[in-house]
Amino acid sequence: MAAEQSSDNPFRPGTGFAPKHLAGREPEQALLGQALQDITGPRKGYYGPLRGGAPQPLKIIGARGAGKTALLAWAEREAEPLGADIVRLAFLPGAKTKDVIAGFRRQLATVPGWRKVEAQAFKYIQMALNWQPGQSSVLDFGELLATRLRFRPLVLLLDEVMHHDPKMLGGLLQQSQILMSREWPLALVLAGTPALNVHLQEVDATFINRAKNIRINGLEPAATRAALSKPFADRGIAVSDEALELMVSWTDDYPYFIQIVGSEVWKDKKAAAEVNVDLVRSVEQAVQIERNDFYGSIFHIISKAKLLEPASKAVAAIKAAPEPLNPEEVTACLEEGTDLKGKDPSDVYDKLLDAGLFWEREDGEVRAAIPSFFTYFKKRYKQGCKSAKSSS
Repeated sequence: MAAEQSSDNPFRPGTGFAPKHLAGREPEQALLGQALQDITGPRKGYYGPLRGGAPQPLKIIGARGAGKTALLAWAEREAEPLGADIVRLAFLPGAKTKDVIAGFRRQLATVPGWRKVEAQAFKYIQMALNWQPGQSSVLDFGELLATRLRFRPLVLLLDEVMHHDPKMLGGLLQQSQILMSREWPLALVLAGTPALNVHLQEVDATFINRAKNIRINGLEPAATRAALSKPFADRGIAVSDEALELMVSWTDDYPYFIQIVGSEVWKDKKAAAEVNVDLVRSVEQAVQIERNDFYGSIFHIISKAKLLEPASKAVAAIKAAPEPLNPEEVTACLEEGTDLKGKDPSDVYDKLLDAGLFWEREDGEVRAAIPSFFTYFKKRYKQGCKSAKSSS
C-alpha cells in the first residue's frame, strides 16, 4: 500500500504523478520534448500536414515503479502550453473494449466542430478498433481523425500496453501509421513493462518494432539526491547531508522508493525547519513496511507463475558473477539443475524480466532491477523451501 499523502505533500508514491523535479530523466524528457516540438512545428498551409513530418513513435519500457507513468504525465503537462491535445488510454486487465472506446471518444471531443460528426465518429472508431487487414470503409476512422488533426496536433499516449487487446491495438496502430506517413501532427507514445515488446509481437502492426525504445530503471545516485532534496528546498526546508544520505540509502535509487521515503519524511517533519538524521530514522519502520509490500508483490508474481526455482538460479548467478552477465548467460543458468517443466528458457527469462527480478540495460548487461529485492527474495525462498521440507 502506498504511503498516506497529505494535500501539500510533493511526494506521491504509486500515483503516476509527475513531480516538479523529474530528476535523472533528462535524456528521456528530451526525446519526448522533441516529439512535442515536431508535431507543433510549421505546417504546409494553415491546416495542412507538417513540413518536417511526424515524429518517430516512442516506447517507454520499465519495470513496475520505475516511473513510466510519471514520464507520460510529464509529457501531458508539457503538451498543453504548446497547443497539443492528449488522448491517454490505459487498458487494464478486466477492462472492456467498449469502455476504452468510450473513453477515447470523450477525449477526442476537445475541438470545436468535432461534435458535429461525433455520432459518426463513434461508429468509425468502433470500426477502426476492430480493423483487420484488407478491410476498409467509405469514411474510415483514419480519415476522420485526419480531419481532427487539421485543427490541433494530437499526442496519443498508450499506457500499460501489455494489457491492451491485440486486435484493438493493431487497428489503432495501423491507423496511426497511415496518419503519420501522411505527415499529420500525431505523436505516438507507448508505455509498459518489458512484456510490452512480447505483446506487440501478437499485433499486426510491424512498423511499431521500429519505434525508439526508451528504457528506464533506477536513477544515478546524484539524481536520487536531487529528487529527494529539491522538493524540500522549494519549500524552504533544509535537509542535512547526513539525513539525505540516509534517505538515499533506503531507496536503491528506485523511483517508487524515492517517493515512499520522501513522502514518509515529509509527513513526519511537522513544522521542522530542517530535516535531520533523527527525523529520518523515525520513519524507518514505515518505509520498510512499504518496501516489503512492494517486494511481496514481485515475489507473488514470480510465485504465481511457478518460477521461484529458476528465479533463485538467476539471483545466485547474477550475485556471484565477477562481471555483469548478458541475457544469454542468464538464460543458460536458468536451465542448470532446474526442471522448467517444458517451459522455454527464453520465455522464463522474459517473464522474470517483466516481473522485475532483474533488468536488461541498454548495453546488454543484466543487473538486479532492485538490488535489495535479491536479499528479500533469498530469505522468502529459503523460508518456502524449509516449509516444504517440514510438511513432507
